[in-house]
Amino acid sequence: MEMDPVRQANLVAYVASAPKTGRASGFSALYEKKQLIEARRKRQTMNFMERMEVDAEQKQALAQVTLMRQNEDHRKALDRLVEKMRPEPLARGPKIVKHNVKALHQGHDRQLNWAPLECY
Repeated sequence: MEMDPVRQANLVAYVASAPKTGRASGFSALYEKKQLIEARRKRQTMNFMERMEVDAEQKQALAQVTLMRQNEDHRKALDRLVEKMRPEPLARGPKIVKHNVKALHQGHDRQLNWAPLECY
């Protein structure tokens, strides 16, 4: 399975923006880094023309993703997409879920950042 260039560019940007600590165990984007290493291994099995085509697509995708990540809301949405790709952690007992009784749907009680409109 070949990785989508935009998805891979988002992973690259996410790993680059993740806070790094002195220890490898403290690195928050360890799973994403492993995915990028696997994509690099798959790239090594391609012939020259396939690599050139993939590299050109990834360069364009990375430019698009970096442009999108300049907006704070878009960056948060892209980070959520990356975090949703992670496998679920193993359950260690019952999970207690709390719901807001006044919320009509999921995300109803979430705070929104409203940008002021500019009128001309």
